[in-house]
Amino acid sequence: QWLKVEHIDVPLGIDKKILQLSDLHIERNRIHPEKMKELLQKEKPDYVFITGDFTAREKHIPRIKPYLDVFNEYGIEVYAVFGNHDYRTFQLSLRLRPWLEENQVKVLVNESIELTDFTLIGLDFYREDELGLTKAFSKVKGDKPSVVLCHDPNDIAEVADPFDLMLSGHLHGKQFNVPFFFTFISKGELAKRGIYQGFHKIDGSYLYISKGIGQAHWNYRFGVRSEVTVLSLNGEKNNSN
Repeated sequence: QWLKVEHIDVPLGIDKKILQLSDLHIERNRIHPEKMKELLQKEKPDYVFITGDFTAREKHIPRIKPYLDVFNEYGIEVYAVFGNHDYRTFQLSLRLRPWLEENQVKVLVNESIELTDFTLIGLDFYREDELGLTKAFSKVKGDKPSVVLCHDPNDIAEVADPFDLMLSGHLHGKQFNVPFFFTFISKGELAKRGIYQGFHKIDGSYLYISKGIGQAHWNYRFGVRSEVTVLSLNGEKNNSN
């Protein structure tokens, strides 16, 4: 139940602070919403970004609400994208987005939104055609720094448009800290290269991969703590894991 708070300085020259959550997997999550309340009060972020995998079953949707109540009570803007588990069933995919938006979460489905200091771009996990990426970047003007939210960090290889920072999750930092884990379990090219958590610079853009706060398949972690990330976008350091 230990929660690790990672602090990352991203040199984008923007006086904004982001709280990133990923992989809630609410049916297998041991982090109490009260910890989110403590974090908001301590860190005072400007936005909350959630990078996918809320739940795999529609019956568990109401269990997400205590987290959202904390964010709404604090009065912070929350933006999110969907991950693979959010499309586990057809009914789930139909219900989850309107339910989240009723609870003040703006879900970005291959689209962008202009915030005060930067452009936020959301890549949906499910892109049924090659136009998904085109749609996501179609209205980006390029006159501000850009932050991409996606679930799978391997999406970085598919994005041809320029961006400054990509926030993702999906890989759980392995969830079980076992040598050669991604040799036997296929999770894409980045994982094969040993890039499965933390802060990286790839082809001129920054990438952060969260270890997530919930668990997939089994409600266990081994040598990998649940994580939320606080990203300061005006940092001057080049932190790299």
